[in-house]
Amino acid sequence: MKKTTIKMLAVAATVFGLSGAYAQGTAMTPQEQELYKAAQAEGSLTWYTSQNATDKSEAQCALFTTRYPGVKCNVVRATSQVIFQRLMQEIQAKSVHADVLSSNSEADFIILKKQGALASYKPENMKYVEPSIRDMGDKDGYWITSNVAPLGIGYNTKLVKPEDAPKTWSDLLDPKWKNQVAIGHPGFSGSVGIWTAALLDLYGREYFEKLAKNKPQIGRSVLDGLNLVISGERKIALVPLNNAEDQGRHGAPIAVVYPTDGSLLPPSGTAALKSAPHPNAARLFLDFTLGKESSKALADEMRFPLRTDTAQPKDVPAFSSLKLLTIPSEKVIDSVNEAKETFRDVFGI
Repeated sequence: MKKTTIKMLAVAATVFGLSGAYAQGTAMTPQEQELYKAAQAEGSLTWYTSQNATDKSEAQCALFTTRYPGVKCNVVRATSQVIFQRLMQEIQAKSVHADVLSSNSEADFIILKKQGALASYKPENMKYVEPSIRDMGDKDGYWITSNVAPLGIGYNTKLVKPEDAPKTWSDLLDPKWKNQVAIGHPGFSGSVGIWTAALLDLYGREYFEKLAKNKPQIGRSVLDGLNLVISGERKIALVPLNNAEDQGRHGAPIAVVYPTDGSLLPPSGTAALKSAPHPNAARLFLDFTLGKESSKALADEMRFPLRTDTAQPKDVPAFSSLKLLTIPSEKVIDSVNEAKETFRDVFGI
């Protein structure tokens, strides 16, 4: 085995916190064995994703290949809109390279389903998923909910005292935070698009006009704000709460606030492409995504586990206890388009 491969598998074990027994391969169900055999004949899988940071995506890909030797996993990671545009170009050219798409933008899946670009598949492991999370996916099986990562407020613990940290989204409008706020852009990040749409619904366009006066730093990904807070370049930011809590647990100077006016919930989805070059490997990857060890990995990262047989992460609020902001599926596309227009008009970008 090449040194680079050994290093990646070690990263997978570290990032996902999985047991050596799983890395060596636990018993497969008959359906999983059959799907694995078909995937082996295909030889590989290409996964387009905006769901996690690059290192975690690569680690998940490496873990998949460890679980299923002979099925190489290739990951292409970018922001939601960049990945979506790339896939749309491939579909139009009738030359699709991706087998699986994971995105933080539900609008992407709605568009692709209408175009007939997705394959319907209900993974065997779906029966173990928490019902409320399972129901966030497509009822016809065109995409599954593969991650739940609420957005809230993160602050640098070296620069901001807990009692001074913003408690609501409206608190970000306080002039004391001028030049100290970081957010993403709905034109690039699917989760930021949903966040913008939710706050437009809650507070109207006036909210962003007031926020603009505080001159927020606008990046692309929602992860940009997380990194800016940790580095101390900005004091507060829109952040994925679970990612930030995981960073804080590992020593980064960041803490989070679940806003009392609601944490945003943009469910992240995963789907198999209808024109996937490796359709069996794509289905196998969806089952793997809902597997018990994958769910435990989410919990180990301070994320909400997908399955009912996985313990809730310590110090993370129970999913059922959160006040959540959501956008109905039927309004997602129009709402996100309005969000993009708002940023163009208000922030000039």
